[in-house]
Amino acid sequence: MVYEPMEKAEARLLAAFDDAPPEARAIALHLVQGGGKRVRPLLVLLSARLFGEDLEPAIPVAAASEMIHMATLVHDDVIDEADTRRGRPTAGRLWGNVNAVLSGDALLARALVMLTRESRPEIVQIMSEMVYRMCEGEIIQNARAADPEQEERDYFDRIERKTALFFAACCQAGALAGGASPDQAKRLWHFGRSVGMAFQVIDDLLDVVADGETIGKPAGRDLAEGVITLPILYLLKHPHHRRAVRPLLDGGIPGTGEIQTILRLVRENGATEYTYQTALRFAGEAKDWLDELPATPLRQVLASVADFSVERRV
Repeated sequence: MVYEPMEKAEARLLAAFDDAPPEARAIALHLVQGGGKRVRPLLVLLSARLFGEDLEPAIPVAAASEMIHMATLVHDDVIDEADTRRGRPTAGRLWGNVNAVLSGDALLARALVMLTRESRPEIVQIMSEMVYRMCEGEIIQNARAADPEQEERDYFDRIERKTALFFAACCQAGALAGGASPDQAKRLWHFGRSVGMAFQVIDDLLDVVADGETIGKPAGRDLAEGVITLPILYLLKHPHHRRAVRPLLDGGIPGTGEIQTILRLVRENGATEYTYQTALRFAGEAKDWLDELPATPLRQVLASVADFSVERRV
């Protein structure tokens, strides 16, 4: 189905910095070989496959999408002062933050060059606009750090920009590369956005209920960075729970003891089920957007991707 194209996209990732200086190539290879689910290139290729069997035009789009994703992870690690990612040292820890930031910039630039040379102008526009919106989401998140007066609509706007629009762009770009009409590609955009919303909501749920080994980072990491997610907002909007949680957030970014207390309150007072049901709703919306698309086995595969976005529950 898409196994061979995924292998080709992976090969493009590995070869993307063959002509780079040794130092830059070493950092790039460390990032490429760091693992990951490769969700974004998979979405590109599955969306293309829905409309035809020739996936060659979608392969550079798939590779570029993962390069953009890796660039954002590098920058996130620098901002978060992280030492490890997926059990491996971060680029910042190995080569210093200056080189890490520059390597992230290089990944992003190389991805855009690949798209410009090997895809259609409308795909370049879709992916470039998405990168801009993603940056907006990061700025908003930083500006609202440790702000307990946020509303759910603020949270949804932030995760849409940071995560969901990336999924949406991958699906739309992949569909166009596969020969979809603009209207069909827009339905894939909506599908990807809803999957991305579900995916991020579950990520935020795992941060408060999973163990560090499962999620590859300490539980409560979001709170430690001042990021208030949906499970916390659920408690804050209920007067009884708010009285217990709000004082723990009034001092700004909570300390270790406050974080552990908040995590316990989340797990004991319905916040996890509320968050899970919210993700389930987004996944259902995603599958609804597939209804008018070609009734091929690939449509069911895409529906299973929506289901997977919420089945990562712990």
